[in-house]
Amino acid sequence: MIHISAVGYEHQGVHDKAKALAEQLNFVVDKDAALCLYVTEDRLSLKIPGFSPIFAEFSPAFWSKRKAEGKKQGLVRACKPSAGLKIIDATAGWGRDSAILASFNAEVLMLERNPIMGALLYDGLSRLNETERHQLHLNFQAEDAYSFLKSLDVQNYPDVIYIDPMHPERSKSALVKKDMQALQQIIGPDYDALELIQLAITRVKQRVVVKWPQKTKSLLPANAAIEGKTVRFDIYFPKIKEY
Repeated sequence: MIHISAVGYEHQGVHDKAKALAEQLNFVVDKDAALCLYVTEDRLSLKIPGFSPIFAEFSPAFWSKRKAEGKKQGLVRACKPSAGLKIIDATAGWGRDSAILASFNAEVLMLERNPIMGALLYDGLSRLNETERHQLHLNFQAEDAYSFLKSLDVQNYPDVIYIDPMHPERSKSALVKKDMQALQQIIGPDYDALELIQLAITRVKQRVVVKWPQKTKSLLPANAAIEGKTVRFDIYFPKIKEY
């Protein structure tokens, strides 16, 4: 894992913005830090040596291509997003799966406990204009998913809970995309994934969907699964289905 504790910035015009973010995260301001959250005129990005700057993206230009792949893709087949369906993405990461689900008119709430990823997600959403916000029913809360779900009242249970844990055995060779390599280096493995899945099953109306490496045994025996080439989507149904 890597430890980020600085906020860098592009020029003096965005210094105050960088300073405010640093105070929020209890980081230091270092204009030219090689490893940092990096503030520019346009966006907040993650700056890691050996990587191009990486940022959260929710614009139609990003999600429309994946939406065009239609309902055949495993994520969509497993979660079945539709207008009015309430989905909690309990481990939002870069928020890309959330954006795909929201593009099918589902109402998606992203949860992310890592403060660095939280800042990047918040920035990504803040760059959407009003029209784009109406197109994408996507919200974010910087919270630990287990604590959030534990405190939910029955009337607020979502229809679907989606969980994409960071698997302890994932290697760089398995994580082809650099953004996913960076994500693993920042947040590390989700060793509490089993406990989260078990709780989620008791806090959902329709189904819990867990994204997991195709060749790896499930943390918990699933009721159903959507198989893919490198990943699969394990599906769990709650015992009580009437709310």
